[in-house]
Parts: sequence; C-alpha cells; structure tokens
Amino acid sequence: MNQNPSETPTRIPPDINNNAMQLTIPTVFLDKAAKAKAAAKQSKAQDFLHKKQDVKESIANIIAILKIINAEMQYEQDQETFTVLIQQKEVFEKILSQKQTGEKNSLRTIENEIISQLQNQVKNLEKSMENKFNLILKTIESNQTQTQAQSQAQTQSQAENQSQIQSQIQSQIQSQTQSQNQTKTYAQVAAVNVEQDNLQQTKQQQKQKEKEKEKEKYREKRLIVQVDKETAEGFDSYILRNKINDRFFTEANIDQPVIATATKSFTSLSIILTTMPDFSADFLLQKKAIWEDIFSNKAQNIEKDKQ
Repeated sequence: MNQNPSETPTRIPPDINNNAMQLTIPTVFLDKAAKAKAAAKQSKAQDFLHKKQDVKESIANIIAILKIINAEMQYEQDQETFTVLIQQKEVFEKILSQKQTGEKNSLRTIENEIISQLQNQVKNLEKSMENKFNLILKTIESNQTQTQAQSQAQTQSQAENQSQIQSQIQSQIQSQTQSQNQTKTYAQVAAVNVEQDNLQQTKQQQKQKEKEKEKEKYREKRLIVQVDKETAEGFDSYILRNKINDRFFTEANIDQPVIATATKSFTSLSIILTTMPDFSADFLLQKKAIWEDIFSNKAQNIEKDKQ
C-alpha cells in the first residue's frame, strides 16, 4: 500500500467534550444545593425568632395577669373569692415557670391540673352561689318575721294605749258616779261592753288582714307546673333552677337569678317555681317561651299559686 509522507494525520483528543461536561454540570448542581441549604437555614432561623418572640409575648401577658390577680387579692374581702384568686395565681405561676424554663415534659400535666382546678372552682362557685341564695331567702324570711313582729308589737301597743284610755274613762265615770252618788244604768254598762267588743274585733281584723297580705305576697312569687308523678319525683331541683336561670341570662340578658327555688309539691304531682324578690309568677308566665321547653313537653298545666 502506498502512503503520502507529506500528509501527517491530525490527532483529536477523544474525551475533550466529555471533560467539559464533567466540569460544568456538577458545579451547577452544587450551587443550587448550597442555595437551598442556605434558604432552609434562614427559614429555621426565622421560625426560631418568631417562636422566641411569641414566648416573650406570652410571658409578658402572664406576668400582667399575675399583677392583676395580686391587686385583686389585696382588696378582696370575700373568703371564697379570695381562695379562687389564690388557686388561679398558682396556675398562672406554673404556666410562667413552664414558659421561662422551656420544659415541655410537664406541659400536659400542667394542662390537666389547670382543667381540674378550673372544674373544682366552678363547682365551688356553684355551691357558694347556692349557699348565698339560701342565705338571701333566710334573710328575707327573717325580715318578714321581724316586720310581722314589729307590726304585732305596734298593734299590741295601740291596743294597750286604748285599754289605758278606756280604763281612765271608766275610772273617771266611776269617780263622777261616786261623787254624784249615781248608779250606772243598764244602757251605760251595755255601751261600755259594746265599745270593748268593737275594739277586740278591730284588733282581730287587723291581724287577719296582715296575714292575708303576707300570704298574697308569697303566692305572687310561686308558679305551679303540673307534671306526672314520675317526673316530679325524679327531677333535680338544683339543676332545674340553674337551667332556667341560664336561659334568662343567655336569651333575655338578665344577669341576676330569676328562680330562687324549684321544689316538689306535697302530692308529687307538681313542681313549684319560686322567684327572687325582684320577679314574680306573672313575669315567668310572660316569659314562658324562654324556659317552657326545659320540661320537654311534660308540663301538663302552668298556673299561679291560688292556695
């Protein structure tokens, strides 16, 4: 075979293009990975700062609440309310310690303690309110008894004064009669007896009117809800009273108790609702739409006390 010696073959490096690709592609991916890693670090740093700021704000709020509780404790005179404030202070101090130390293991325990304490506080407040309602009722009854006693004392005093005047008149009549050596006629004796009878009848009538007036006031506070015997024997007076009072609070915006007591009648065929002094049975009848459904259509008849 013949070859031209003047032609020298050109040698091309076989991997020149592959080397270029090997140098370029990894560099691009490394830049993207670095940027992503930097962005992730920045996001974590921002989240950390936000959480730290939230914790600071939460601590500041809890400290403010503790200051308010301490201020209330200085001026609170009711022992039961003071006890509730102490319990609330202990709860918020535990939460503050949790926030400041950053311990997370006891968070669920603290939450359970808080829920338990709040439930106990609600029960204690309900019992306290019931005791206060009973005390108010006893005070009202005591005041009524005192008023009756004062009225009776005044009536008795008036009767005694009238009796003294009558005695003085009789004494004067007797003195005049003796001085004039005159004897009483039958008509004079009868007139004195009639006057005494009239005074006695007037006194009895006054007492009877006072009794009727007190009974009428008491009846005006009572509403009779007729139900079957099973319903009357099975109901809880405390729960029923609170349900009706809650309805007036949520639907009529009345922020004081309306029902003082809910009791079973002697025959166990009725439930008797007695209102607080500021309300009456007529008021309950006017607002019947607010509370009637609590009896779940078991109320056979609703009427004022007529006895």
